[in-house]
Parts: sequence; structure tokens; C-alpha cells
Amino acid sequence: MKKTIVLISILASFVLFSTNINAKPSLHSSNVEDSIYVWTNPDLFDIATTWVSAYESINPEAKIRVSKIPDNMVSDMLNKSGNIGLITKNYIPATHKTNWQMAVGRDIIVPVMSSENPFLEEIIRKGISQEEFASVFSNTKESNWGSLLNNGQSNHVNCYCINNESTKFHLAEFLQTDVQSLKGKDIDGIESLLGKIRNDKYALGYCRLADILNYEDHDFTKGISIIPIDINGNNKIDHFENIYKNANELERGVWIGKYPKVLFSNIYSVAADQPIKSNEVAFLEWILTDGQQYLNSNSYSELLASEKQSKLQDLSNNSMTIVEVQKTTDTKTSTIIIVFAIAGALLTLIVLMYRKSRTQKLIKDETNTYQPFKESHITAPKGIFFDKSHTWAFMEKEGYVRIGVDDLLQHVTGQITNVKMRTSGETVKKGDPFLSLIQNGKQLDIHSPVSGKIKEINSKLNFNSNLLNSSPYSDGWIYKIESDNWLTEIKTFLMGESYKKWIKNEFTRLKDLF
Repeated sequence: MKKTIVLISILASFVLFSTNINAKPSLHSSNVEDSIYVWTNPDLFDIATTWVSAYESINPEAKIRVSKIPDNMVSDMLNKSGNIGLITKNYIPATHKTNWQMAVGRDIIVPVMSSENPFLEEIIRKGISQEEFASVFSNTKESNWGSLLNNGQSNHVNCYCINNESTKFHLAEFLQTDVQSLKGKDIDGIESLLGKIRNDKYALGYCRLADILNYEDHDFTKGISIIPIDINGNNKIDHFENIYKNANELERGVWIGKYPKVLFSNIYSVAADQPIKSNEVAFLEWILTDGQQYLNSNSYSELLASEKQSKLQDLSNNSMTIVEVQKTTDTKTSTIIIVFAIAGALLTLIVLMYRKSRTQKLIKDETNTYQPFKESHITAPKGIFFDKSHTWAFMEKEGYVRIGVDDLLQHVTGQITNVKMRTSGETVKKGDPFLSLIQNGKQLDIHSPVSGKIKEINSKLNFNSNLLNSSPYSDGWIYKIESDNWLTEIKTFLMGESYKKWIKNEFTRLKDLF
């Protein structure tokens, strides 16, 4: 009992001490605390002010200040708390590592040509490599299509680039030269550039992807074609390089690493610490949802649906788990009440636990303790999608979707003794049976979460089906599938907290059933 009293005293002292620290009066007025300070590098000032104006128009109570920060102040701002920055990677000092950053948009640079180019089919089939682009954009000598495509044609290659610092910075990095050495005509205004390309079938140009997309159908502007990049320089567009059929495929290819990294940059929201104030989180959540529509009109690209969902989940999780301590006018009185309430509750709890332990000790001597299976026992790694067929899906860098069964299913079935899988090369449709789990003669059919072609099966499961029980999210994966409609299908998937809520409902449903 003496130990119990000592424990309560220590806990009470700890609560009193920590509460007094956290409840110190703020150095700022309430008006300042309610405001949001946003800073940005010069290139992003327009999109930052667009976002703020649009957000304030639908949230009149919001108070947001925006400042344009010169290059030499970026490092200082990255280390200061109480603000949110909007910045691209080329403005982040190489030696600096931010404490928190989150992508909210993307700046993608693409090579373009006229859809009337007489060598269009050959270019789409072969692509143009980095070295070949460098030969025409950074070479002082005049270049022709014959030297570029090795087809003997003498037509001159005319080079154009949008007159934008960010675009030329990315282009120079890609060509491994400096901006001053870039060859070609700088064109002011995207309409002027696209007009030059359309009217010159032998022209090459560089601009932002968002500038050549129609907002209505999210497809490429009429008369303009994107030039495929031959990344490995083997004079053909391989399967992993073939991401140029439409805008959705290209944007997905950029996200999963199939596009040269130096030709795109994420727009980051950065801060010294994870934003946790409700007004800051609300503003960032709006940027990731309704605010995305303003990116295209400012020549930037939106994030993919799966990216937005994941980042929204991260923001939501952090804002739910971190509670800010508010300033009070009577700190000492409220602290004493809290301490005594906690101490009383602890004392009651300990007495009840002591009585319960004596009863349980008598039972334990005769029987073994049984611990029921609960939803809290289910593991659900972050970053992967879950389907209501009790399967999970993860898009890998090469573009294939890795598929497996979730942790709940293997707990329900018990030890899996065998599996029946489809073969590599077969086509499956979302919702169709594509796997059978066998447990001592009993069979359970599992339905596919995606549509597409099976590119690889986990052959280890044929000899060791226990991997589905012991390692469902790693060694126990089932298929790699080339998805037909990934961006649409992931809209029905669950992730993070939404998956946990669904699992809780599944447990309730099972309890009602039994």
C-alpha cells in the first residue's frame, strides 16, 4: 500500500509540473495566434496568393499573410517555427534538411513537337535520349533531323523554350549544362510558344505539362505532341519508358519514378515542425482538395488521387493525436482540481485492480487465462491501400501493383495449409475470384481488388503457404499485376484511419453474426 501512495504522489507532482509548464501565457495575442503566415520563393508567389485569395473568399474568418522571400533568407525561414513555406526543391539549400515537408503540387517540364512532324511515328517508337537532346539544345553548331534520328534527313531542327527561369533551370540540369549555354529561342508566353511549335513541323520545344493540357478532358492540346524520352539510350521506347499515351499515364509515371527526376520538381509545403493548429491544418487540407484546381491555371500539375488521400490521412492523424494546451486565466486553481481528480481516479483504480487481482489469482491457479482476439491486434502498415475483399494493394516503382491479403483474413482463417493461384499472364477483373485459400480441406475464394494482367506470382507460397500467416505484407505477397485502371480503382480503397474504422465495423458485424 505504501508503494501505491508513493506512486500517486509522483504522478500528481509530474502532472502539476508539466501542466504549469504547458500553460504559460503566450507571447502572442489571440489575433496573431489565429492568423497563418505563409512565405514563398518568388516563382511560387502567384500560386500562393491565388490559394490564399480563394481560401479567404470561402472562409472570411481566415487571416492569412503571404510574403515573398528572397533566396538568401530561405535557410532562416526553414528554421523558424510558426510559419508555413511554399517552395520548390531548387530553392532548398543542399546542406539543409527540413523538419517537415509535404508535396502539394508538381512542376513538370516536357519536350514537345508539332503533331504534324513528318517523323512523328519514328520519334514515338524510338524516343530521343538525353544526349540527343543535348546535341540540339546545347550545341553551338546547327543540327538537323538526320543527325538527331540517324535517318539521313537534312531538315533543320528549330529549338524553342518558354522564357521561364524554373523551366530553363530544369532543362539545363537535364542537358547537364548551365542556363547561359542553352541554345534556342526564348519565347514569352505559352500561347506564343505553342503557336511556334504548331506552325513549324520541324520544331522542338520545352514547356510545362500543365500548359499543354485541356482542363475539360485532361488531354493534350490539339496539334501538340509530347516527345518520349529514351532514358536508357537504347534507341527505342521500352515498356517501362512507355508513359506518354495520355496525361494520366504520364503523371503516374512521374510519380512512380519513370520520368527523369531533373525534369520535374515537387511544390512543397515546409515548416520547422508539423503544423498542428486547426486553422493551419484546415488550410493545408483545402490545398490538397479544392485548392488543387488552381494549379493548372498557374502552369502546375495536380497530385494524383492516391497521393492526396495519403497526405490528407497524415494531416488528419497528426491533428487528432496532438492537442494544444490553451491559455487559461486561473491556471493554479484548474491545475489543483485536475491533480486531485487524477489522484482520486488512480486510487480508485488501484483498489479495484488489487481486489480483482486477488480473485484472478485464485482462478489462475486452476485455469489458463484466455485473451480474446480484438481489432487492435490487426496490423495495417501505412502507405498501402486496402480493399473490402480483405486484400491490400501497393503501386511499385516499375508500375506493377503488388497484391496480398490483409492481416484480419489470416486471423479468421487460421493456419493456411495450401493456396490455389492464377498463372502469370492471365487477366483478372476487379471483383472476380483470383485466389483460393485452403485450410485443412476448407476453401475460401478471394476476389481481386484491381483489374489487369498478372505479371508475376509469388511461387514461394506453393511450398510455404504459412507466409500468408507469418508475413502477409512482405514475404506473403501473392501477385504483381499490371493494372488497367489504377487511378479509378484506388478511389474505392481504404487507407489509415478509414481502414481501421472499417475493420472495427467488421468485428461488430462478426460479433452480431455469432
